[in-house]
Amino acid sequence: MRARSRGASSAETRSTEAYRAKGGSGGDRFDPRNNSTYQKGAANDNRGKGGGRGGNRSAPGFSGPVVPLEKRDDAWAPQHAAASTALEDVQKLERNCKALLNKFTPEKFEKLTAQFLDLDIVKRTDMVLVIDMIFDKALFEPVFGHMYAMLCARCAEKFPEFPDERNPELKPHTFKRLLLNKCQEEFEKENSLQEHLDALPEIEDAKEKEALHEQVRIKAKKRMLGNMSFIGQLYKQKMLTEKIMHECLIKLLGDIENPEEDEVECLCKLMTTIGKSIDHAKAKSHMDEYFSRMKEMSSNEKLTLRMRFMLQETIDLRRGSWDRKVLDPAMVAEAKKRDAALAKEAKGKGLEIGRASCRERV
Repeated sequence: MRARSRGASSAETRSTEAYRAKGGSGGDRFDPRNNSTYQKGAANDNRGKGGGRGGNRSAPGFSGPVVPLEKRDDAWAPQHAAASTALEDVQKLERNCKALLNKFTPEKFEKLTAQFLDLDIVKRTDMVLVIDMIFDKALFEPVFGHMYAMLCARCAEKFPEFPDERNPELKPHTFKRLLLNKCQEEFEKENSLQEHLDALPEIEDAKEKEALHEQVRIKAKKRMLGNMSFIGQLYKQKMLTEKIMHECLIKLLGDIENPEEDEVECLCKLMTTIGKSIDHAKAKSHMDEYFSRMKEMSSNEKLTLRMRFMLQETIDLRRGSWDRKVLDPAMVAEAKKRDAALAKEAKGKGLEIGRASCRERV
């Protein structure tokens, strides 16, 4: 049995080796390792030859040079990035404008004006910002109001105009138009002084509260007087019309029985600045009416002596053709008469004192 088994086993081994030599596999089983189409290397080779589910694919061809993509102005950008860029532009414009305004002097006017006109004004709000800064500077330094008015005239010639955002069919926003709006806004601020005082925080100490209110009043008064002077200088540069000046004067002369001292001072300031320019033949009737009311105000005992003298000096200035003060002849005669009466009275008192002293000696 053992000899027979060994013979059968050796025969089976020989038949298997013969089958393998012919390319077969053992038994009926399929061995993929013996098939070249399933080898890894062959599968990789077929991928480059268009094999697979997609069939034979070839990459599209390009002819000519590759043109780079163009960046459009309306390209999408993150909103936060656009807002940040806009804010940086506004801050840069504000810094540059402030730096130039701080350097302005009459001697450097032409040089600095050329640099000022090169500011990057790209929208209406930029122009409003520039106007606000010029106004604040002019009201803070009223001595240089004429210089800042000249700067506004140059800006009106050079700066662009922008269409109305809400209705493009309306008149465009120009520097001159926005400047007029600013003048009106500043002129009307005097009516909001009491509202500003009421909005201040409550202070228990009465003295501290009164000191704070007085500080606010003084600041508002300085700004109001500076505004009157600057408006007059803008008119002299032909940035504002004569009609606007008459409207300002009529408003300041509205109440002559109980006038506000601030309004009286603004009236004298504005009239001193523009009086010579608007006092011509066509406006003579208006000017006569203005000064008639000012004459009545100068006799109003409700006003302080300072205000009454200020009104009288303005009247004397017009009498001297706006070049020098010429006193009213009637007032001069009255003053001389009064001085003579005082001198006579003093002389009489002197004689009485002399007689009394003589009697004492006797």
